[in-house]
Amino acid sequence: MITVSQDGRGDFRSIQEAVDAMAADACGPADGGTAPRVIRIRPGVYRERVAVYADGVTLEGEDPEQTVITFDASAMQTAPDGTERTTFRSWTVMICGRDVTLRNLTVRNDAGDGREVGQAVAVYAAGDRGRFIGCRFIAHQDTLYCGPLREPDVTEELGARRGSAEAHPLVQNGPLTTSRLYFRQCCIEGDVDFIFGNYRCWFEDCTLFMGERGGWYTAANTHGDQPYGFVFHHCFLTGCCAPGKAFLGRPWRAGAYTVFLACRMDAHVAGQGFADWDEERQVTGRLGEWRTEGPGAAPGMRHPRQKRLTDTEAAAITLPAVLGGGDGWNPEF
Repeated sequence: MITVSQDGRGDFRSIQEAVDAMAADACGPADGGTAPRVIRIRPGVYRERVAVYADGVTLEGEDPEQTVITFDASAMQTAPDGTERTTFRSWTVMICGRDVTLRNLTVRNDAGDGREVGQAVAVYAAGDRGRFIGCRFIAHQDTLYCGPLREPDVTEELGARRGSAEAHPLVQNGPLTTSRLYFRQCCIEGDVDFIFGNYRCWFEDCTLFMGERGGWYTAANTHGDQPYGFVFHHCFLTGCCAPGKAFLGRPWRAGAYTVFLACRMDAHVAGQGFADWDEERQVTGRLGEWRTEGPGAAPGMRHPRQKRLTDTEAAAITLPAVLGGGDGWNPEF
């Protein structure tokens, strides 16, 4: 285990230095890349960008209220190479290693309101079999991206820290993906499209918090031939926007898949539920709900094309079905 502490009483003062040291370990984990290697982060506000590119690494804080990683990169900023950063180079934490876990910490992008700075990603989760437990992800527009590395700009920026993640020139309309992510008891806060991407993701007992601006909780761009995309199970949808200003999501591309299973929704959630993006990207039966409850769960008002799943259909959407893949991955162990 490596310890990071700003007061100098750990092995490193910087989280990135600790990750680099672990990646450079010639011995590596006993199984060749998947055994956990823990970086314990002591309380503090760490103002840095962190790319976790080694496989089998765990970043672990003591308390998400006290262990915070933050930065202020945004889409409209000028990057060091003189170009505009764009969404995909605005991240605070990049996960591009396999079997990476984040636990009990906060990742924040504090660049500001998207209407002024553009998109500002807190977590770019590109690696397969990622686990996020008891974390907080905070930003405004585009807080959490769950998808491949974009080529060439993102991969060039990462350089030797590229890791083993999938990479595609067009992540917006890319091919089928195989990567999977698991979130448990996390709080994800933002406003416009703040959970987006095309990976298969399971959100268990998470809180989705819509900011004052209002917008869309999700913007999946799932490939149409991919059976699953975003699954929210026993989650709570809330916020601080005006009632009815928070939509369940909109399809980033036509095959988008997002379902809410047994979730609670307060009055911030719009009665319409899901919304069309434009004339080509419209709500389909791959966007839906099952046994949602609360003031924001209004079945009689929902978009006419979104799906109201039956008990039988919902029973088939299980953690093994969504995330198991060809290797039978079980993120709860």
